[in-house]
Amino acid sequence: MRDLECSGPYCSNFMLNAIFACCSKFSRRPEVRDNPDDPATAGRRFFRRCDELLARESLLTKPQVSTIVGLLLLGSTYNARGETSKGWLYTGYALRMVYDLGLHLDPKQTTDSAEEIEIRRRVFWGAFVCDKLQSLYLGRPVAINLRDSQVSREFLDLYEEKEPLLFPAISSVSSPGLPEGIGDAIPLHSVSTFQQLCMLSKIMTTIINRFYVVGATFSNAQNSLQQVDKALQQWRGSLSSDLDFQPWLSPGVPVPRQPPNVMVLHNLYHSLIILVHRPFISDGHLRSAAAPVRSWERCTVAARCITSIALTYKSTFSLAGAPYVLGYTIYVACTIHVRNAASQDHQSGDHLSLLKASLACLDELCIANPGVAKPANIIRRLVEANKLDLMAEEAQTIDQSSFTFDLDAILNMFPANQGPDVDFVMPGYRMGLDYELPPDPLFGLMDGPAMSFDLETPMLL
Repeated sequence: MRDLECSGPYCSNFMLNAIFACCSKFSRRPEVRDNPDDPATAGRRFFRRCDELLARESLLTKPQVSTIVGLLLLGSTYNARGETSKGWLYTGYALRMVYDLGLHLDPKQTTDSAEEIEIRRRVFWGAFVCDKLQSLYLGRPVAINLRDSQVSREFLDLYEEKEPLLFPAISSVSSPGLPEGIGDAIPLHSVSTFQQLCMLSKIMTTIINRFYVVGATFSNAQNSLQQVDKALQQWRGSLSSDLDFQPWLSPGVPVPRQPPNVMVLHNLYHSLIILVHRPFISDGHLRSAAAPVRSWERCTVAARCITSIALTYKSTFSLAGAPYVLGYTIYVACTIHVRNAASQDHQSGDHLSLLKASLACLDELCIANPGVAKPANIIRRLVEANKLDLMAEEAQTIDQSSFTFDLDAILNMFPANQGPDVDFVMPGYRMGLDYELPPDPLFGLMDGPAMSFDLETPMLL
């Protein structure tokens, strides 16, 4: 706010308009829409102003911290809107500016003030996280690798750590179904949550590079499985009680409330478990070498946790203000639910209930994040291909403590790998490979056209 008033270096008209553009999708106020009757037009005037400022002030050739922040916000929002080319390019410009300004390195000696050091660190880690999430969405290499940076995750400004959650966007006026005072006495824990997200993004980098991108081989992935799985478990074990969230532990008992950022953090963690383990089910070369039953159990438990958290988020806050990344995690869970449901002898039970509940969440997320429509459509095509009946009667309760699945049937739902040997590249990056890719990719779901399905052979996807 200070730099906004005095035209300081850490705020600009471009960054301010980027904030307005990105927040407008969560607003129900007709004033922010070009067409008051069309929510899809929310924020368009701010997007236009950003484009005008980029051109008029030649901002892409003048790296500044405020420009980096604005570009990252716009890039993430364009991806959430389904405009992935623009999202990719804007985020790419921001990441290049990070390097250009040297934000990827903590200087050993500096004359910068503590405030300037703090800002540089936060902007770098924000860019680092955006880079990794975009890589997952689009199936493209990361721009900032672990070896390319050395920046501390120690933040000095802890002011907002205990700041109470205030949610005017979903107040009792805009969402009358929500209880009044929902944000009372819920600390945001925004600093510690962000620090843990940075740590999780480092693990995410390893997962992407060893399991999914070009050059990631089956043998390397197999050798990395235990190491990465252990890193995820250690990350989870290191969380403080303030950040713990397991709504499935006590069915019927009110769950201790957590802010949305903590819920999203946990869902991202569970989705990474699936990203690590699903390749060892979906690829024929790894089925005999790895333990497919154990890997699919891990995937099934993680998917259940994701849906449980998403439903808690929905019932507590509604999904009207939820970010795109929550939609990605729910999509990842659906790729497991749909196969478990299809492997059951009868078209009812917990797996189908979880799938239906998750799809309902994706549909609600589409309102503010139109880009979620694509992953939702991928899952619905899988449902159709496997002749699942989403209108079947749901189970009265979802039992989180037990599960059953037919592993042989699940294995048959993935394409058989025709790669020549165990050092062939992992089936994550689209490069005209000689074997089929899964119709529901975890890496690169937003990139390229929707894949086709053979509805006559539902179990051979």
